[in-house]
Amino acid sequence: MQEKPNRVTIRDVAEAAGVSFQTVSLVLNHPEKVAQKTLQHVRAVIKSLDFVPSMAARSLRRIPTRTLACVFFGKRASYDNRTYQIQDTYWNNVVQTINRVADRAGYAVQQRSQGADDETLYEEIRNLFLGGRIDGLIAVVERTAHPVLLRLQEQGFPLVIFGTRDAQFSFVAQDNAQACAEVVDHLVAGGCHALAFISGERDGHGNDDVDERYRGYRAGLERHGLAMQAGWNLAGDWSMASGYRIAQQLWNAAQRPDGLIFASDRMALGALKGLYDLGVRVPHDIAVVGFDNMQYDDFCVPPLTSVHSPVLEMADAAVRMLLARITGQPDPGDSQQVLATRLVVRQSTRSANPGSRG
Repeated sequence: MQEKPNRVTIRDVAEAAGVSFQTVSLVLNHPEKVAQKTLQHVRAVIKSLDFVPSMAARSLRRIPTRTLACVFFGKRASYDNRTYQIQDTYWNNVVQTINRVADRAGYAVQQRSQGADDETLYEEIRNLFLGGRIDGLIAVVERTAHPVLLRLQEQGFPLVIFGTRDAQFSFVAQDNAQACAEVVDHLVAGGCHALAFISGERDGHGNDDVDERYRGYRAGLERHGLAMQAGWNLAGDWSMASGYRIAQQLWNAAQRPDGLIFASDRMALGALKGLYDLGVRVPHDIAVVGFDNMQYDDFCVPPLTSVHSPVLEMADAAVRMLLARITGQPDPGDSQQVLATRLVVRQSTRSANPGSRG
């Protein structure tokens, strides 16, 4: 294991800048009391040394802001390119739920999205901490080992990963692989034997959650001795339009599936419309399953079977874990938690009657 480098101290900064320990302390805590030329010089040295004040020491000198940051490390965009608003999605639900849980604990939440390169983003988040504007960070990431988060953690800033398993951090995630394996079980019990998995990506960017779901799909097929058709495993862009297009493409293929597993409800909803326009009967001719259990699943035709994500439980665990780190208390239980999902069965899939075609 690589040894952790020695932390740069305030005395190292003072020596490098050619000023006193007390001057550096004033720059950090009372910059208004320092001459502008000295202030700029010391700040330049601080940046060159990548100096981060001890969070424990700073916490003794400042009042907590009782504000958390929820930062999305990845591209967040509208799905239809017609509006700047991010429409009703799983991630909107995540933000709302984290806000609710934090509010119950007496904390506000700043929500930000990655809109810059890694170095700029690192500086922005670091300055939020050092400027006393946030006490902790909930990071929503699409891939593991994010370099910005690795630097922030190395320097002692309290943070928790939401939604993705990353062994290098404290995290709260859901069991995506088990969820998709259970979807396969459900479809096979309803008489389906040719299952397609439709993943999601945006501008070529996928995420680890979907990779886990694909692994669960593969494991489910293997458990039931089912073959996987490479041409059936496609990727939409999370939009309803992509679900519509892919469902029609698969139905019109020379060899068609009898069950569709979508990585999101939005794509599955588009698929229901695409199949309806072709005169295909769901679930008699083909079964459809989504992921996230959004509210509109009860109101489409037919109502959509979907995997329910334990967002509230995940948000509660993430906030409690983060607040324990902020206040210096022991972590409330396991600092790497994977929560179970559950399948909500509606009319877009068949009843558990092996061999039945409805």
